[in-house]
Amino acid sequence: MGVKFISGFRGYDNAKQHLRRSVHAGSDLTSGNTVLNPSQAFDQQACFVYLNGVMQKEGSGTAGDYTLSGTSTVTFNSAVATTDVVEVVSYNFANPTLPESMIESNQTITSAQSTYHATDFTGATYTASSDTLTSGTAHGLAVGDVISVTASPTSGSISVGRYKAKTITDTTNVVLEGMDNSALTFSTNGTSNVNFTRVYSQTVNNLTLINKAMVFLNGMLLVEDTDYFKDQQTITFDSSINLLQNHVVAIKNIGSFSTPSSTDVSNTSIEIADEGIATLLTADDFTSNVTCVFNLHVSARHATATNDAYRTAHILIRAETNVASDCYAHRAYDAGNISDEIEIKDAGNYSSISSFTDGKIGIGVTADSNRWSVILGNRAGHSIIAGFKALAITN
Repeated sequence: MGVKFISGFRGYDNAKQHLRRSVHAGSDLTSGNTVLNPSQAFDQQACFVYLNGVMQKEGSGTAGDYTLSGTSTVTFNSAVATTDVVEVVSYNFANPTLPESMIESNQTITSAQSTYHATDFTGATYTASSDTLTSGTAHGLAVGDVISVTASPTSGSISVGRYKAKTITDTTNVVLEGMDNSALTFSTNGTSNVNFTRVYSQTVNNLTLINKAMVFLNGMLLVEDTDYFKDQQTITFDSSINLLQNHVVAIKNIGSFSTPSSTDVSNTSIEIADEGIATLLTADDFTSNVTCVFNLHVSARHATATNDAYRTAHILIRAETNVASDCYAHRAYDAGNISDEIEIKDAGNYSSISSFTDGKIGIGVTADSNRWSVILGNRAGHSIIAGFKALAITN
């Protein structure tokens, strides 16, 4: 089958902008209907493969549906039918209409997560003085999980909306916070009939409110503010979405983040509430990601534009997956009037706001068995707006 260009562009414009879409019948594949050589070359950093209109997951074996080789070979893990339709869409980043910033975060729904939207909690109560929600049955929540309050009849008490679990008191009591990690400000207790649902939520590194995100469930594009909601660095599904075990959630984040494979990584407009943290970058943002050394420039200011509180710093970092004790951070210089210096936490497990000193903002570098991470914590006593740039990256 011939090449088809994306709707809205003339063929000449597509060629000029390096945006390609090839459509092939299953009969075009070779090697037992598993290997396709698309009529248009692709860029592996931004390549989408669809089978009968459903986006496929890149990965070998049971981890995915296909693998990419070079710029012209798509190999499916299982043979496709001769009557199937295979579509390959790619951008090669010479395209001026797209930022060099597309990164993807995938997650497979677990057995436990598949029950989230099927379970409603009714008749809960809310204590305003401690931001505590009390359910009549075991809530099953963990720190960082998200709930959606669907009904709250008491005026001045907790309102309908999304909240994070800040602290788990016991099996029926949970302390809540805002999606931006801010403290709740409700003044009235909800003595009865507070209803809520545990909802699926996925953290996306370097996602900010000015970024664009495409969210797919098993290849189907979801609609923002209907099927899902974007809060800070989090994508949260609406409870109406049907989740099944082994469903794949793919989030493609497009924004101010530089090309992950380049020598610079950056982001701006990162809003962090007081007592909140943001993940700046992790090993997942790179292709060769076990060990990395780089320079990190970080700047932060008071969220109120007319307030002169600020801090800016240059930090030297060495990070290694699975070895937190070998993750190092050294302050080269810093300046500002938020505390006396930016706080540095390294050579240990630092992943929560409690790692940092009250009154300061700080950088923590740590690692677990899956990845190394760099976080920015805010205990300045007010919300901040931050930006960073990592450069001279060894990768």
